[in-house]
Amino acid sequence: MKLSKLTLASLLLTAGISSASSYAQKYDANWDSLSKQKLPEWIVDAKFGIYTHWGVYSVPAHGGPDYAPNLYSHKRDIKGAYSYHKEKYGDLDKVGYTDLVKKFTAPKFDAGNWAGVMANAGAKFAGISVVHHDGFLLWDSKVSRWNSKEMGPKRDIYGEIAEAVRDNDMKLVATMHHGRSPGWKTKFLPKGSKAASKNWDMNDPQFNDFFWDKKDPKVIKKFEQDWEKKVHEIVDNYQPDLLWFDGLRQAIKGGHPGEQTVLDAVSYYYNEADKRNQEVVLANKHAGKFNFPDDVGLLSYEGGRDMPEHVEGYYLTDRAIGYPWSYVNDKTYRDGADFHVGFLIDNVSRGGIYLMSLTPKGDGSIPEGELEITKGIGRWLEANGDAIYGTRRYSVFGEGKHLVYKKLKKGKTIYAWDYRNLGAEDIRFTQKDNNLYSIVLGMPKSRVLDIKTLNSDYDISSENKITSIELLDSDEKIEWSRDKDGLHIKFPKGYEGEFAHAFKINVAGKLIVNEPDLENRLKLAKLGKITLEAEDKIKVVNTGK
Repeated sequence: MKLSKLTLASLLLTAGISSASSYAQKYDANWDSLSKQKLPEWIVDAKFGIYTHWGVYSVPAHGGPDYAPNLYSHKRDIKGAYSYHKEKYGDLDKVGYTDLVKKFTAPKFDAGNWAGVMANAGAKFAGISVVHHDGFLLWDSKVSRWNSKEMGPKRDIYGEIAEAVRDNDMKLVATMHHGRSPGWKTKFLPKGSKAASKNWDMNDPQFNDFFWDKKDPKVIKKFEQDWEKKVHEIVDNYQPDLLWFDGLRQAIKGGHPGEQTVLDAVSYYYNEADKRNQEVVLANKHAGKFNFPDDVGLLSYEGGRDMPEHVEGYYLTDRAIGYPWSYVNDKTYRDGADFHVGFLIDNVSRGGIYLMSLTPKGDGSIPEGELEITKGIGRWLEANGDAIYGTRRYSVFGEGKHLVYKKLKKGKTIYAWDYRNLGAEDIRFTQKDNNLYSIVLGMPKSRVLDIKTLNSDYDISSENKITSIELLDSDEKIEWSRDKDGLHIKFPKGYEGEFAHAFKINVAGKLIVNEPDLENRLKLAKLGKITLEAEDKIKVVNTGK
């Protein structure tokens, strides 16, 4: 019997309802239950991802993503936003932040191009900030009219990105920063001042659902309900593989959203993914404290700040390709591809995963400077990615001058990393498939790499033998020797390479890998196998033992 389309659709719908109703939730809306979610192997294998900071604030291209609160600071003129806006667009009585939404048409936005740039840079997971603190949504939303399908570009930006990212065989990222939206645009408005004109859009009742007065409990309650609905839309319609919230710790304190609402949203994300047999990642950002208990999700540190000296397990670091976090007029880039490659290598050796943000222009194009940097990263990873992708931490993360130093800040010990000075005296280790990788962050003047850690007394494998060594971006035969002073590797004649040089060390027997920890590194330092001090800046941590 042939079924009509209507009958077939009805049967499928009934089956779906039956299947959904019989599903037993794996995760409950409490921290203890959510902490039981295991970190998927794919994110540990991926190592490198790219996303973007791009939105209405990219149109004026002045100061960064906090253009709106700086603008409404009025004569305080934070970052010169008010005077810049007045000169370029006119008085706030005539052109407010809501009017910039109309200018955010993004004629040069091409999701396929963006995803291609990310993939060619070597990223294995990619996406965008789908909503920043200003609250403008970059997806087709039924919850808020302030979205890219209804206004501005008149396109489902995230929908196009999601399709293009998956077409390039990358996992999908969504970062959501909307917990800070209530009162955010007007937070720098001078208190008790008559600066704000009644004609400003912030005072127009028709824009209440964009400015969100945080002093009104009814407004906050509505915002909290909408916050969760927006999360559901992203989860249901786009199914991101990695979801990251910025600023939730502060937002929870103000009830926008409250803790239980956050728990409900996160458990919904986990359970919906579980229904699809999708392994997902929740990034747990540190901002003074973590958004969630530190046993929930993937610990995340912005730019490596606030990190302890040693992070157990794996973690995420994120930073912009060039600051500020969004495009600004005549933007310059202090750090080139060499810096980002070094940042990636150092973090991977410590157990880190790097998520880098692009800062596209308001018209949707990616700046030339960022295209150059991403191409450089991609070149290095194409030649040396075997030492990065799919690797795990080795017993010792590295040796050299720039390992870790500590400093006191307000009486608290802060650990920091000197990424910008990494060079030929700095070596980092990774391991995979019974192979050890040694990456040096520059070319030694002698053109011989001396690795003290791997001397002949060091039990590198069950047979303590090295059978051969390869230079990943060269086909030349590698000469090497090993004695009590270390492993000595000669660079091939005429070889130059780029940024950093990765050696694959093949061993006889089974590679011995001990869980990296502080005590082990201190022991190795005491034996003289690694150096923890450099130029009196780096101090050995007192463990109290």
